[in-house]
Parts: sequence; C-alpha cells; structure tokens
Amino acid sequence: MKTYTGPTLGGATATITCPAWCTVDHAYWDDRADDCFHKSDVLEVVLPRDRANYPTPVLPPLLGAELNLHSTDDRPAAAHVWVQLSEHKDDGLELDLAGVDQLLANVDNYRAGLARIRNQLARIQADRSTNR
Repeated sequence: MKTYTGPTLGGATATITCPAWCTVDHAYWDDRADDCFHKSDVLEVVLPRDRANYPTPVLPPLLGAELNLHSTDDRPAAAHVWVQLSEHKDDGLELDLAGVDQLLANVDNYRAGLARIRNQLARIQADRSTNR
C-alpha cells in the first residue's frame, strides 16, 4: 500500500494512504495531503484511423474515464467518475453512481446498434463481392 506524506492546506504535514488502484504520484505533483484526488488508470476509447487515410488525420474527441476519490473528504460526492470528452480536461462530466449506470446503458445501446449496422455492412460487402 502506497502512502504520501506532504503539506496540508493549513501548513501542517499529514500522511495519507492511497487505495491500491491509485496511479498518482502525489509527491511529484506536490499535492496537499488533505486536498488531493486519488485517480485510477484512464480508460480510453481508441478509434481506428479513417479508411480514407487523409494526409492530416482527423482526430476524434477523446472518450476517457477515471475514478477519482478525494484524499480526506468522505462524503459520497467526493468520489466520482470523471468522463473526459476531449483532449481538454475542462470538457467532461463528473458522474455519480447513477450517472455511470446511465452512461453504461447508453454505451450498451450504442454497441448493440453499432454491431447491427456492422452486420449490415458485412452483408452488403459480401453481396457486392459475389456479384462481380
């Protein structure tokens, strides 16, 4: 288990214990021990390159998610999932458990719809390759 001893907002020194999933090097960031966030690995959706292979690739928005937990605040609102919608940290959503459940339902629906149109594309390509 990883610990961090560092300054507090009030100028004292405190030691915090990171959860096993925390990936932050609090010492590197010179975090305030009583006001920092433990963060998980970021999950990212990596999109394939466009088939047109444009000279300047079109970069889609990033879709990432990470678990954040305040170092000392034990209120439910101090733990959340941050969903990042672009490469800029200010474009995102802070979700509670209900919000994550809603996002998961939407992602499941999207995946099912994408699989359906993928299968339609496969049938079209198979028909076109046999009719030539």
